[in-house]
Amino acid sequence: MNKSRKGTSFGFALVNIFILAVVLIVGLAYFKFSVISVFLIAIFSIVLLAKFNGFTLSEIQEYLICGTKKSVLIILILMSVGMIIGTWVVSGIVPAIIYYGLNILSPTYFLITGFIICCIVTYFTGSSYATIGTLGIAFIGIGYGMGIPAPIIAGMVISGALFGDKMTPFSDTTNLASGVAGVNIFKHIHSMLYTTIPAVVISGVLYWLLGLKYSGDYESGKTELITDTLMKHFTINPVLLLVPMLTIFLIIKKLPPVIALNIGSFAAVLTAFIFQPSFGPDVILNSLTEGFAYQTGVDEIDKLLQRGGISGMFTVITLVILVFSLSEILQRTGIISVILGKMGSFVDTQAKLIITTIFSCFFTNMLSASQYVAIMIPGEMFRPAYEKLNISKRVLSRTLEDAGTITTFIVPWSSGAIFASGVLGVATLEYLPYAFFAILSPLVAAIYAVTGFAIFKESEEEVKNNKDMVSF
Repeated sequence: MNKSRKGTSFGFALVNIFILAVVLIVGLAYFKFSVISVFLIAIFSIVLLAKFNGFTLSEIQEYLICGTKKSVLIILILMSVGMIIGTWVVSGIVPAIIYYGLNILSPTYFLITGFIICCIVTYFTGSSYATIGTLGIAFIGIGYGMGIPAPIIAGMVISGALFGDKMTPFSDTTNLASGVAGVNIFKHIHSMLYTTIPAVVISGVLYWLLGLKYSGDYESGKTELITDTLMKHFTINPVLLLVPMLTIFLIIKKLPPVIALNIGSFAAVLTAFIFQPSFGPDVILNSLTEGFAYQTGVDEIDKLLQRGGISGMFTVITLVILVFSLSEILQRTGIISVILGKMGSFVDTQAKLIITTIFSCFFTNMLSASQYVAIMIPGEMFRPAYEKLNISKRVLSRTLEDAGTITTFIVPWSSGAIFASGVLGVATLEYLPYAFFAILSPLVAAIYAVTGFAIFKESEEEVKNNKDMVSF
């Protein structure tokens, strides 16, 4: 396929991609404009090109509106996470987690322990966003007290969250990838074990080694300052931990994340009135919208605690709307499908096909900023090629997750990366070198493609089962 509905040629699609790349690179890297300003320029440029290619302004406006509609769920999650952060701080929940974490966890094993905890929690909740927005904030505070740089902690949290999001049958991306490829979800998860186990084991070893390196920077004086300050300004009580336990339980029970997070926020408000009455009703209630603005007198601790609220998410929300709007234009004008279609015409071996699938998922994530689109479009595009080369659909579904699900947190303007950097306060390119699982998963998949290891062939039974799934 090299033509779209409006006759978007491959050459014209390349022009769009080239101009988009120039705007992003020059605006962000050279002039260092704000990300929002750069994306406004990018949208304006692509709109002009779409108009030149025959799309009407009414159609383009429709695409912008559709893109905004698709961003609503993420916006609601961002608002809910902002409320969670603000209320969990003012209620003493985050201070309590930091306090107990500094007293219980060893600096040497903090990174590997945090990684395992994030893997487990995300596996049972099926939500990487919930893990990053709750545990991630607390781990940043604990790691600060141990002298571990925030980018390393952010990379650890994201790696653990990605593992659970990828491997659990409760995750939307896991179900989406298996559905697009036409594979039973449990066979899909079994296939992912081949690439996931090496990636998660190597990641764990690297976090353990990093923990050994930074344990020497542990300053007991800093820890005492943090714990003493927290005890002075907050009532620290183990009962406070019941609220995050309740929130995680609700998500595990498949309550919609937005609802579960909002329940967690209002439970924290009630907890604040009971355990932190000294803050007063205005400070407690304003934490829902404005975040926590209390001064402890210690600048380092104030930087950890002064965050959250719906208003604290406005910049991130604006960027999400712009990115999804741009993505919708690129999809609806046929630019993404034309480029991927051209790429698919060159695959004639299993190695080329799988590596092209990996690159296409990453490329689609860069253009669409959505892991869902990065799974659906390459999955639909390359599924016939897998059938032609007699490669099992389990390999396709696995590859869609290894590259589509994973790379959403390493493309700076992708929805996952925008969320993570906004919540954790660490830029994507800063935590990227330490998001080991996100780097290793597509790398392991590419190595398998070249070596032929775990590249299963389609059996007659699988063909029958896939046909039954399609018929059903």
